[in-house]
Amino acid sequence: MRRKINLTEGSPFKTLLLFSLPMLLSVTLQQFYNICDSLIAGNLIKDSGDSLAAINASYPITMIYLAIATGFGVGVNIIVARFVGERNNKSVCETVSTAVISIVLFSILLALVGILITEPVLKAINVNDAYLEKAAIYLKWYTLGLIFLLLYNTVTNVFQALGKSMIPLYLLIFSTALNIGLDIWFVLGFNMGIRGIAIATFIAQGLACIISFIIMLFYVKKNYGTEKFRFYNFEMLKKILPVAIPSIIQASIISFGQLMIQSKVNGLDEEIPGAVAGYGSAYKICYVIVNIYTMMSNAISTFTSQNAGAKKFERIKKGFKAGFILCFILTIITTAVFLIWPEPLLSIFNTSGTASEGFTIIGKKFIYYVAPFFILLCIKIPCDGVLKGSKDMRSFMFGTLLDLVIRVGLTYILEPHFGADGIFISWPIGWVFGMASAVICYKIGRWKKLINYEENETIEMA
Repeated sequence: MRRKINLTEGSPFKTLLLFSLPMLLSVTLQQFYNICDSLIAGNLIKDSGDSLAAINASYPITMIYLAIATGFGVGVNIIVARFVGERNNKSVCETVSTAVISIVLFSILLALVGILITEPVLKAINVNDAYLEKAAIYLKWYTLGLIFLLLYNTVTNVFQALGKSMIPLYLLIFSTALNIGLDIWFVLGFNMGIRGIAIATFIAQGLACIISFIIMLFYVKKNYGTEKFRFYNFEMLKKILPVAIPSIIQASIISFGQLMIQSKVNGLDEEIPGAVAGYGSAYKICYVIVNIYTMMSNAISTFTSQNAGAKKFERIKKGFKAGFILCFILTIITTAVFLIWPEPLLSIFNTSGTASEGFTIIGKKFIYYVAPFFILLCIKIPCDGVLKGSKDMRSFMFGTLLDLVIRVGLTYILEPHFGADGIFISWPIGWVFGMASAVICYKIGRWKKLINYEENETIEMA
């Protein structure tokens, strides 16, 4: 395996690039899990239209679960990275063990509650009765595997904080390939339909989680192990939670907002057959890019946290500039691809050509409304990364929640008058306000005070 990347040394651009690439590939593959389920459902199951719509209707709920996993992982990442920068091995071990125990206990509780409320939630967001049962089957199996999802994301963030972002990528490649193979086998070989897709995802995620957890235990013990450390330290949990809870709230509220938007889209299906499947497919394609931006933000956060721990404050600004350049390159490529080839991108969910006309119309419309404005995320993400990495969660949450409130509010105001167009135009408008808030908070510089940047900057430059 490659040696770990030290984010406190070397060229900030090269270091951030090498560190973030495996993370970006990992989040893409993680998104590919659900996309694979949609691909198989849309092309191999006999009632492909209902099965695809069922998975797409469940997607915003699965994103809430993923938001919880990601939010807790961000808290663990930033605290572990800070201790790595300080070369405090004992605290690294205590943070990791405390985080693992906490997330396992929480995930069991969340899974039990989630299974009980699956059907009421699906009905609340206006899921069509034609595929409600299929959506419930898929979502219950997904919920059952929450312990794997949450623990895997925690382990992944530990590896990233330690500078070992390649290990999660290797494991995710394995589990994604396994998921695809099992999807096809269960659907074609055993004719299990959507239930087979759900079970395949459960098995693949479970194996990836268990293997990654075992590797992490051996790696942390070998490289950071100390003879005396507390296996569960409430003081470490108190350090994690002030970062994790705002991240969880922020990500969960965003996902809940998307759930509210999804309920409006679900209402379009009667007027425009195929609207839910088309919107869900386009949303997944676009959200792959949004999640890549989010992971880039997390990479910048880890970079910021390690260098703050090492008191190399000038590198934080250099990392910010490097992150912006990387985001800009990504933006140019993805915007061009999305605007030039929207139909080929959508067609991967329907190679059989059986989708209704509404599938393509709604899918293309969403892409055309959203893709030109990826540049707003390109500006916002580096700011968010520095704010999170310096534990300025108040500023980070404000901008993100402002975006959400405007986006959801405009959806409910504009949809009755403009239909799908009213829903989709709310996205870039919300992004404008979120981007502006992030830039202003970065410029104000509250994050500098939180890491004692100002009092050390003069000494470092002298």
